[in-house]
Amino acid sequence: MYNKIIIRDNIPYDILSRVHKSKFLNSNGNLNKQVLGLYVKEFKGDKVLEVKGYLLICKTIEEAVYDKM
Repeated sequence: MYNKIIIRDNIPYDILSRVHKSKFLNSNGNLNKQVLGLYVKEFKGDKVLEVKGYLLICKTIEEAVYDKM
């Protein structure tokens, strides 16, 4: 676990895992989305971001809801 946050399009994401993109490539060079999906599910993520050849498995940080007192 990285305990880092990345912001994309004004949405904050908690980075759960970082893995090199090559780990999910088929022999023909295409991204194996089915295997990647299983990996994301294992980490309980909901978003994959690609940064400098790495795939970041992320969880969206929900906006806080405040109750008036």
